[in-house]
Amino acid sequence: MGKKIVFFFAWIGIFLLSIVGMAYIVVPDYFVILETETFLFKAVFFNICLLYLLITLFKLYTIFSKEDEYIIKNENGSVHISAETVKSLVKELLSNDKEIKGLKVECGRKGRKFFVRVSLEILSEMSIATKTTSVQNYIKNNLEEKLELKVDEIEVKISKLSMKKETV
Repeated sequence: MGKKIVFFFAWIGIFLLSIVGMAYIVVPDYFVILETETFLFKAVFFNICLLYLLITLFKLYTIFSKEDEYIIKNENGSVHISAETVKSLVKELLSNDKEIKGLKVECGRKGRKFFVRVSLEILSEMSIATKTTSVQNYIKNNLEEKLELKVDEIEVKISKLSMKKETV
């Protein structure tokens, strides 16, 4: 909530500075009466510039800092879940499936969206589309049920495919 308030005032300030700049270009006669040599003007102007510099540095820091934990907030507080926990849970879920071998799991965030990328080998009798859709739904449902983690994207990469032959 604090970040939103800071950036609200930052955007208001940017808006006002742009309006003042455009007004100075269009009607410069109104700005002649402004004394820019006084200490008060210089102090106010310096503090505004310093504030915007700090906001910019804060925004750059939050953009480029990557959090290793995923925070789930509920009515009782917040739960911090590491990426390794999510990986191990997905591996455990899919290890029970006899048709899946060579499992590799990656997970992370793109902005505010959470993704899971699974690379696997499939030995299946059913169609690949059906199998991958069932794997995606199984992962998504279990992560939501067990960790209350909303997954936006589950990508399944098939590294090797073997179709079981039906015996007649």
